[in-house]
Amino acid sequence: MSAQTRHSVVLHVNESAGIRRTAYPVNARVPLPRGALTDGAKTRLMLDGKEIPAQILPETMLWPDGSIQWLQVDFNASIGPRETAQYELQYGEGVTPGVSLNGPGGNGLAVSETAETITVGRVQFNKSGAPLLASVKYRSELIGKGVNGLVVTDAAGHEHDLSSATDLKTEVVKSGPLYVGIRYTGRLPVDSGYSVPFRMLVEMPNSKAWVKVTALVDDPAKKLREIAFETPLSLGPMPWVWDFGTERWTYGALRGATEAVELTQSVKAAGTSDWKIETGPAGNGQAYEAGTMDRNKVIRWGHIQDGKEAIAFAVDVEDGRAPVIGTRRMTIRGDGQLAIRFAPLRASGTLLMTVYEHYVAPPVQIGAATSPSSALSPLVVTVDAKK
Repeated sequence: MSAQTRHSVVLHVNESAGIRRTAYPVNARVPLPRGALTDGAKTRLMLDGKEIPAQILPETMLWPDGSIQWLQVDFNASIGPRETAQYELQYGEGVTPGVSLNGPGGNGLAVSETAETITVGRVQFNKSGAPLLASVKYRSELIGKGVNGLVVTDAAGHEHDLSSATDLKTEVVKSGPLYVGIRYTGRLPVDSGYSVPFRMLVEMPNSKAWVKVTALVDDPAKKLREIAFETPLSLGPMPWVWDFGTERWTYGALRGATEAVELTQSVKAAGTSDWKIETGPAGNGQAYEAGTMDRNKVIRWGHIQDGKEAIAFAVDVEDGRAPVIGTRRMTIRGDGQLAIRFAPLRASGTLLMTVYEHYVAPPVQIGAATSPSSALSPLVVTVDAKK
C-alpha cells in the first residue's frame, strides 16, 4: 500500500454509564495498515465534517518498511448519556492539521522539567518518585508531608517505596498539550537477594483537574502481599467532610488531627463482598456502618474536603471487568494522610492498581464529570476497519 494515499478510519465513542460528559478525555490506540503512513504529522481528527483539536502521536513500533504501525489519539469529547459519536481520523498524503491544540481558551497543559522535577500545569512531580507529588496548587497548596506515592508490603509486613528503587528511569511519554503521560520504571528491592520490576504511569488530561496513576509490580516469587498509593494532603481548618461511595453513600466528618476514618471491603470468592467503616482515634476506630454487597459492586471512590478545597479519589483493581478477590482499604486521617490499599486474597505474582485523585472546588457535583464514578467509567472507543 502506498504512503502517498489519503486514508481514514472511524472512531466510535460511546457513553455507557449514563452520565453526560463535557470535554471528557478520550484515549484511543489506532492500528494502521502497512505502508499507509510514514509521516505522523499528516493526520487530523474530524467531527461532523470539521477538524477538532487532537493530540496524535505515532508509536515507536514500525512496520518492516518503516511505515507507522500504531497511532495514539488523545482528544476531548462532549457527549450525552448513552450516546455514541463518530469521529473520523484522516491520515496520509494531503492531510494537514489546521486546528490549534490549545483551543480557543488556551487551556493546554504546559510541561517543564528540571533535574529533579517535572511540572504539568499546576501539579509538580518528583523524578525520584518518592515523594511522587511535590506540589498540587489550585487555590492553595494541597500536598503536605508524609508517605507520598507507591508503596508495596511484603509477607513480613515490611513496606517498600520508590526511595529504595534501583535502575530508576523517569520519562515524559506524552508531552501535551491535551494529554500528558509520565512513566516511571525500575526495580524495588524486597530483601537482600530479591527485587521486583515496577512500571508506573502518571497521566493528566488538560480538561479535568485529576491525576491518574497506574502502577504494576511484577512479583514472580510471590513475596509481596499488598500494594498501596498514599498522599499527604494539606487542607484548611477542620471539620473536614468525608464520604464513601457505598450503596447508601456514607458520609461524616473529621474534627481533630488524631481522628481517622477507614473503609474496609473484602471481596470473596463465594460471590459476596462485606464492607465496614470505622471512625474514631487513628488505629482504634469504632464501627460506624457496615453492609454486604454483590462481589461485582465494589466501593471504589470517596471525597475529603474542607470549606474551600475538595479531593475526590477513586481506585480500580479489576482484572478485566471482574473485581479481584481480596481486601481493599481506604483510610483518611486527621493529619491529612490519605491511603488506598489493596491486598489480594492470594499472592498472584502481579500487583496492579489504578488511582485517580481529582482536585475540585466544593460543592462536588456528584454524577457529573467531576465525580470519581465518572472517572472510573471512561468513554468506550471502537475502531472501524481502515478505508
